[in-house]
Amino acid sequence: MAQLRHDIEKFNALNTEIMILVPNGPFMINRYLSKHPSDFTILTDKGAKVAAQYFQVKQFFAVGTPSVFVVDQTGKIAYAYYAKSALEEPGNEGPLAVLAAIE
Repeated sequence: MAQLRHDIEKFNALNTEIMILVPNGPFMINRYLSKHPSDFTILTDKGAKVAAQYFQVKQFFAVGTPSVFVVDQTGKIAYAYYAKSALEEPGNEGPLAVLAAIE
């Protein structure tokens, strides 16, 4: 989800909290963060249980495709995007437009 960094100022201006959910355990996440600090909160989803609840498509038997959700202040999903492959980087235009409309 590296593309999020390109528009961090726009997300911040819309009072947005960005959270990244990855299917690794805390050890792998902490190891990654020790070498690559992040401006975003990274959450663990070891076993991809949360991803399964949001119908994240699994490719290559184990790797989930990137998905983007905008959740409003009431907890309602206001935007959902499912990438077509594990390598696809979803754009920021859709989420930013929805966030601007919520704001």
